[in-house]
Amino acid sequence: MFVDRRGVRVRPVKIAIVGGGFGSKVAVPVYNELAEFEPVAVWSQRPERATELAKQAGLPLGTASYDELLSVPGLEAVHIATPVVTHVPFTVAAAERGLHVLCEKPLGDNLMGAQRLVAAVGSAGVVGMVDFGVRMKQTRQRLIERVRDVVGRPRMVSVTLVHSDHAMPDSRPYTWVHDARLGGGRLQAYGVHDLDLILEMFPDVEAVAAACDVGVPIRADENGQLRDVTAEDTYAVLLRFSGGGLGVVTLVSAAHHKRGEVIEIHGDAGSVRLDSERRLWWARSGEELQSEGPLEASSPAAFALVARKFAAAIRQGEAPDPSLEEGLRVQALFDAIRTADVERRWVCPKPIL
Repeated sequence: MFVDRRGVRVRPVKIAIVGGGFGSKVAVPVYNELAEFEPVAVWSQRPERATELAKQAGLPLGTASYDELLSVPGLEAVHIATPVVTHVPFTVAAAERGLHVLCEKPLGDNLMGAQRLVAAVGSAGVVGMVDFGVRMKQTRQRLIERVRDVVGRPRMVSVTLVHSDHAMPDSRPYTWVHDARLGGGRLQAYGVHDLDLILEMFPDVEAVAAACDVGVPIRADENGQLRDVTAEDTYAVLLRFSGGGLGVVTLVSAAHHKRGEVIEIHGDAGSVRLDSERRLWWARSGEELQSEGPLEASSPAAFALVARKFAAAIRQGEAPDPSLEEGLRVQALFDAIRTADVERRWVCPKPIL
């Protein structure tokens, strides 16, 4: 039992984690630490891996059968942390069983699928949320606050990140994230969080242009077999805001010398910058820059905030946050970027009906 914010003793939510990547590395340890949850099972595509993950986490069940997972007695919720192309069928199946769902981002591999996911959750009357956990980091929470306070209308928004984790063929083993057919790529891993951030600050994106690239085209899988990499490790996205102003989102994960993210927002009223040392700088027009930090940027701590919001939506009826509707607005922008990259033209995001 745990005590909610109303002072009422409440049963923890029985939850199953679907996926052996982020699900096992971040989600399971966090759920194990939170009084709001009772993790009871984990799913992985390989039976031996599922058994191993369950044993490591002290969970009663590790399985490669999704039906077995959904059939666990007393199960109330699932966390979907699998390859992007499985998000829709896995979420729909869970919702149809009356289970609440926290889904990783993006919701699907296209907007139509994501809308099907949202419709299924709505029809089932269960809680649905999307894990935009990066938005919950202190760095980005404070950034958003300062932007709303001092920036005004945007003139230039820039988000850049330089990683070295994909710099060499042997720096990372081949997994689904290197396969475009499974929804892999750094755009789905990092870019969607930056799109979510931008839409949280400036929701009116009129059009996008984009280019994605594979800097390291071959990687060895866990068995030593060389595989062709088809999902991007580098991208550049250009956004045009309705009413004026531009945005630029870039990432390279195949650099030989890494650098933390740098976010700059310049508007008609002032500027805000988050530097690579996680220090936040801001000022209105005519003022000297002020700063604070370094700020906290822990992924487990940010996910814990998302998880607690999930529990509050289930047990206390609070509004889901981040909501599936927010997932759809990012999905529409994500799809437009994919189209812009392939067709090499400006693309307007589809409206969310």
